[in-house]
Amino acid sequence: MPQGSVLGPLGFVAYTDIVDFIQRHDVSPHLYADDTQLLASTKPVNVSAVRQQLAGCVADVSRWCAARRLQLNSDKTEAIWIGSKAALNKLSAQDRSLTVSDDTAVKSTDVVCDLGVFFDAELTMKQHIAKVSAACFYHLNVCVKYVAASDTRSSHVSCWP
Repeated sequence: MPQGSVLGPLGFVAYTDIVDFIQRHDVSPHLYADDTQLLASTKPVNVSAVRQQLAGCVADVSRWCAARRLQLNSDKTEAIWIGSKAALNKLSAQDRSLTVSDDTAVKSTDVVCDLGVFFDAELTMKQHIAKVSAACFYHLNVCVKYVAASDTRSSHVSCWP
């Protein structure tokens, strides 16, 4: 459907019924454009129940997509467990895994990117700070090279060629 089409709102409504579908699993959805995130909270002792809850929800979302001729991209599907270092250390590799079906598993990761912000499992933001700092240093280096190469008699210097 072309962007700005009068059918756009109808298409949006047709594909947002997934919210009610997800909430039936007692999972909170977060939707942005074509990205859907599933959020659930638990204490370490209840991890097994939440894993089953999320796995069932992802399986149903996959079936929901298939019924609408959409495909869930398993390569882009990730799970992150967020908590304190002590709480995360209580989780085994089995606890962190999320198996949806015999042939489908959601990969567990320690860092995810959401709308350009990198979140790590302990919410320290170290990965995000490192990425932003690297980008800043790169652009500062470009500015320094540009200023050094520019005419020194110019009263106005722009760092963005």
